[in-house]
Amino acid sequence: MTQRAGGPFIVIGENIHATRVVLRGGARVVALADGRPALPFADEAGAERLLPVPDTALDGPEGPKQRVKHVKAAVLAGMGDDPGLAALGRAYLRSMARRQAAAGAHFLDLNVDEVTTDVEGRIDAMRWIVGAVEDATDVALALDSSSAAVLRAGLAAASRRAGAPLLNSAALDRMDVLDLAAAEGCDVVLSATGAGSMPANADERVANGRALVDAATTRGLGLDALHVDALVLPVAVDPEVGGFFLDAVRGLRAAFGAGIHLTGGLSNVSYGLPARRLLNDVFIDLAAAAGADSGIIDPLANDLGRIAALDREARPYRLASDLLTGADPYGGAFLVAFRAGELA
Repeated sequence: MTQRAGGPFIVIGENIHATRVVLRGGARVVALADGRPALPFADEAGAERLLPVPDTALDGPEGPKQRVKHVKAAVLAGMGDDPGLAALGRAYLRSMARRQAAAGAHFLDLNVDEVTTDVEGRIDAMRWIVGAVEDATDVALALDSSSAAVLRAGLAAASRRAGAPLLNSAALDRMDVLDLAAAEGCDVVLSATGAGSMPANADERVANGRALVDAATTRGLGLDALHVDALVLPVAVDPEVGGFFLDAVRGLRAAFGAGIHLTGGLSNVSYGLPARRLLNDVFIDLAAAAGADSGIIDPLANDLGRIAALDREARPYRLASDLLTGADPYGGAFLVAFRAGELA
């Protein structure tokens, strides 16, 4: 596994997720001759291809800032009746999988929940995407859904050629996912959400995590199969949540030692802010220093080698750290520096 700060850091690649968007006016979208948007990519033979984007994968008013749900577009194409488009949709997702694997992902997180609101449709989509992606790399899958039925469908479709999938996720109000993980011999993400409410602070995150670990081990799951997610929320909304996550990681590591995995959707912390790559790099570094050995991250955007080499005394690092830990609430100093061009 990727080495960072003297130990392994497990990368759960977050990109193959139906919520993911690119801007219509950005570098990752081009216009076809009729003006419709398309997604350029290289197929397995290295040929440049274009995947047309259906209207159902567009979000917001037409224009350069229109959001293109590119993973959703590929799934819809792949499951459609047009053989040519189906082949393009499959090839697009396989290209994404290969790029994440080459960047160091240890799991590929697959989520199709936004493909359709229909549970049966999501079950079909999960079966399809597992079949489309699993043999594209030698990286294990992580199956991600709010529905245990969708997770079961993904497990049934998986060949497990690279090992049993990671299930994302169980919670205090989703104990059926723990039962599924125990029955199927899978690692599982344990989300520290409460039963019907979000934790208010670090102590509640630790308490929820401990309760889930106890429930998991009672079902026969070992600590090394558990990936506790202490919940990363945007600091733009609440300046304390970055510190809550880091403190919860420290508390959980102290409680369970080295045997358990501690993870989180680390890029959530920077949502709504500028200089997101810097903020995410610094937060990954802070999380690892606090005791996290895993992250649900984009390995293409957040290179662990670059993160390990960060200058922790440099002004950009310190400004980012202050914002992320609440020392610079709502990032006043960080935003001034950003506007002055000091964070480049």
